[in-house]
Amino acid sequence: MNKQIRLAVVSCGIAVSILCPQASLARSVEQEIEKTGVLKVGIREDSPLFGFGSEKAGYCADFANSLAENLSQKLSKTIKTELVKSTSQNRWNLVKDGTVHLECGPNTIASEREREYGIKFSQPFFVTATQVFTTIDTTEESLKSGTIGIIEGMIDEQEIGLLYSDEQINHSFKDISQGLNAVQLQEIKGFASDGILLEATASVLEINPNKYTLVTPLIGNNPLCAAYGMILPGGEKNSQWHYTVNSWILKSDRAAEIWKTWFNDFLPYIREILDACQAIPTNSENLRELTKAETLSLNRFKYEKQ
Repeated sequence: MNKQIRLAVVSCGIAVSILCPQASLARSVEQEIEKTGVLKVGIREDSPLFGFGSEKAGYCADFANSLAENLSQKLSKTIKTELVKSTSQNRWNLVKDGTVHLECGPNTIASEREREYGIKFSQPFFVTATQVFTTIDTTEESLKSGTIGIIEGMIDEQEIGLLYSDEQINHSFKDISQGLNAVQLQEIKGFASDGILLEATASVLEINPNKYTLVTPLIGNNPLCAAYGMILPGGEKNSQWHYTVNSWILKSDRAAEIWKTWFNDFLPYIREILDACQAIPTNSENLRELTKAETLSLNRFKYEKQ
């Protein structure tokens, strides 16, 4: 073999992660976790109940820690958890480029996101619907004549566009707190987002529930429902990782306890949304995922109708 060629081959073998990155990327997620002893999880800091504040307190941090404990038993070695700040803008790429092994938060399951970013959604663990935070005396009809604030990219803007004109929609808001404050200051008529996030943020801000309410916009008598899933790396090589995460969501008693810890106080609201979403006709685009989420919520977490 030519000396120069032989040297290049040896160099590539020694510095594989630098000169031949494809080789290091060939490891599956579980192989990397076993090798490094670290489970890296992206979590938001602006989503009460799911992840909030610098400590990222919420369901997702507790879920991640419980998953790490499970992996420690499975791999017979200590697996530590590294929580990485994610945002509504960077969450997809954090998973796609391998910065984190999963991202947990209010991520609406959508097949187009999987195709666009090469990611895979987990089984759904929550269901919600688009709602509008507004004053207590506001009706759905009166919202059609006022300014509606949204966070760009946070909800299905195409569907919102069917409800309100482009001139009505204000995309300038950076987070939900800013939007709720704008409603209280009468700068906008209402602020639209996922209902559970509006409920939780209003609670954190200690907004008087006797003065404000959530209006549920309808299209063809149906709410705009959404099922939440965790963002996982795509690809067949990560199928075992998909199975591990999904099994922990669906079958783990510990994961069910964590869910109840964070969401039990909102059960009346969640039941109301579940009832509305269950009534969606079978030809609805997201029915398959919503049905999974409803079944999970109603059976796995043992909701009992009052």
